[in-house]
Amino acid sequence: MKLLLDEMISATVAEQLRARGHDVVAVQGPDHRHLRGVNDGILLDHAAEERRAVVTDNVPDLTRCHQHRVGREEPHYGLLLFSNDTFPRHRHDAFVGQLLAALEDQLLTHAEDDDASWVRWLTKIG
Repeated sequence: MKLLLDEMISATVAEQLRARGHDVVAVQGPDHRHLRGVNDGILLDHAAEERRAVVTDNVPDLTRCHQHRVGREEPHYGLLLFSNDTFPRHRHDAFVGQLLAALEDQLLTHAEDDDASWVRWLTKIG
């Protein structure tokens, strides 16, 4: 599985996961700045073209985009959703550590790279 981290997630998370051998990019990273502020449908389209699952807490908008793609029979490579309640962003160091653990668990547990348009919620590890 390859990931695209939505813009509310620091590029540091992608860097740390890449250092652990995972294929992860971030909208906040220098190579994906063209995706900052784009329509969520465009973001999901781009992720599908790169065979990446999107990681986001923008649940309403990305869920709508997911439903729209599925309705058009245009699969994508997944959505990993989280909420600020589960992963509070205001505590940046804790947020990064907890998100890293949860994402690495997903990357190791669900290594498949398929276009099944799946949707999963991230949960805290430990």
